[in-house]
Amino acid sequence: MAKKQTFGDKQKKGATDFKMAKLVYSVKSEKTNAWKFVEKNVRIPSGENDVEVLKKAMTDQGK
Repeated sequence: MAKKQTFGDKQKKGATDFKMAKLVYSVKSEKTNAWKFVEKNVRIPSGENDVEVLKKAMTDQGK
């Protein structure tokens, strides 16, 4: 017989040690001089500074 899955088992299975943030910032285009919006989903590990991780994600945009 199959093992019954409880709600507690489902909660443990989906447990994560990070949180997600959507980062939206504007960049001026070099070709057209128009402003563009850049959207990124950033994973922030638990225990790390949110602001530092978001700043790093913005500087890594060109790479």
